[in-house]
Amino acid sequence: MYKLSLYASLLCVFVLFSKCKNNGASAIEGSKNDSLAAIAKGDSQKIAGELSKYLIVPPDTDYTGDYIDKYPNGVIKFTGFFRFGERHGEWMAFYENGLRWSDCFYDKGKKHGATTVYHPNGKLFYSGWYKNDLKDSLWLFYDSLGKEVDRRAYRENVETGLVY
Repeated sequence: MYKLSLYASLLCVFVLFSKCKNNGASAIEGSKNDSLAAIAKGDSQKIAGELSKYLIVPPDTDYTGDYIDKYPNGVIKFTGFFRFGERHGEWMAFYENGLRWSDCFYDKGKKHGATTVYHPNGKLFYSGWYKNDLKDSLWLFYDSLGKEVDRRAYRENVETGLVY
């Protein structure tokens, strides 16, 4: 069961990145179907291979310093700072067209602080707050036109049902 939920989680991340790679185009059915087939076959290597281009790994386990990764076209993909091999401070991700994809804060490798994610057109997708790698605040969700569509309150990664 754990393996299946892990594959489902990886598929969600893969589909998200596939959408972003295609600059928001809705024609991702081919890669989505390939991913579903890989999950059905238990082909974790194929899934891992697709996701590896979005993995952020420090040069070594004790690395401290800036990190920048770029797309083949030269546009920055990720930028941030490692402290003793763990993400620390502000990390930003960008779409291949240069628009901001996300902005998240880390403390000793754990998400801690404000996070914002944007649609490929630059409009806000969602925002919230992490505390020790757990959702812990009011999270706001928006459609691709920037209209708020949902609000959810979290406490230690559990939805509280309280909406402000």
